[in-house]
Amino acid sequence: MIRIMGLDPDQPAYTKILGALCAFILCVLLTAGLWPFCAPKNDVEWIKAANGLRFGRNGIAASADDFRSISSDNECSLEIWLEPGRMDNSGTILAFDSSPDPNAPFALIQFGAGLAVQRARVDSNGNKVRSWFTTRHVFESGKQVFLTITGGQGKTAVYVNGVLVRAASGFGLVSGDLTGRLLLANSPTRNGWQGEISGLAVYSSALTPAEVKTHFERWMQGESPIVPGAESPVALYRFDEGVGTVVHDRMGSTHNLVIPARYFVLHPPFLESPLGDFHGLSAGWRSWGLLSDVCVNIAGFVPLGFFFTAYLSVARPIRRPRLTVIAMGLAVSLLIEITQYFLPTRNSGINDLITNTLGTAIGVALYSPVSLRKAMSLLPAISSGPAPS
Repeated sequence: MIRIMGLDPDQPAYTKILGALCAFILCVLLTAGLWPFCAPKNDVEWIKAANGLRFGRNGIAASADDFRSISSDNECSLEIWLEPGRMDNSGTILAFDSSPDPNAPFALIQFGAGLAVQRARVDSNGNKVRSWFTTRHVFESGKQVFLTITGGQGKTAVYVNGVLVRAASGFGLVSGDLTGRLLLANSPTRNGWQGEISGLAVYSSALTPAEVKTHFERWMQGESPIVPGAESPVALYRFDEGVGTVVHDRMGSTHNLVIPARYFVLHPPFLESPLGDFHGLSAGWRSWGLLSDVCVNIAGFVPLGFFFTAYLSVARPIRRPRLTVIAMGLAVSLLIEITQYFLPTRNSGINDLITNTLGTAIGVALYSPVSLRKAMSLLPAISSGPAPS
């Protein structure tokens, strides 16, 4: 039998030690799954001695009102002046909450040094699908970049610092994509971006190459991109306030950007389908994060399955301890996932529920009197004798 500090499994102190191990494991899992226990402070600050906002890990700014378009099929353009804070990560630089699927809004997404433009479209069968338009080698560490994205007559173009770098006829960017609530440094369902944004403008027309170059030069000289005689933007943000919680739309509309005191997610996922996660495997910059999450979720619940099975088999014997522990792992994971819906830094998903339960089942399968003796021998002040029968 196992002897812990000279105690037999039949003695009360042995039960307390195994029970304490189980309680410790449960506390660690709940803390890891729910930390932080409240919405963190919004990690956004004004850049000193320059125009712009700096967004940290949990930062967001959002328009106070929705953007609207008279016709969803009109031409459009978007200008944004930014500098990524990290080159080894991905995140949503900007998004418009106009898509019926919060997971597929119009968005500008950084993936390493590359840029992805995302929108929802309807395929030939009438199904709404996510469409990507990617451009590599856009960003450089420590350097600002001025991006212009235009859409019109079935053609979408991406300009970097006033120069055309990519164009495609099948993406179909239209003014209807640039509607809904505007979000900076995040997506409607949370995909945070770190970096600085120093200028932003939205247009209801497709800027010509000459206009793109002129606007870029005016932005770089600290001037307004509004050119006399040319069409004015729908919204213009100079980020020159320097203080306060509002980035004013210089066109005088109701599209001011608000910097909330606390970080939030516009559409937090609730027990999100695992299909959405695995769909991301087709995107190289997302696959590693998904696979690492799966491994962590499985490994984290293995100790729960192992030690709770030991407790209910040796210290507090019950009928069918293995089945009970698997059900317990499912219940603990479900509690975590439901609670995560109210925590903006966490994602509530069925994928976590499945992998946590699988980890519990693996821990249950690993349990045996011999394996328990080996596990206990790794703890301090423990000596082992023959395993209990």
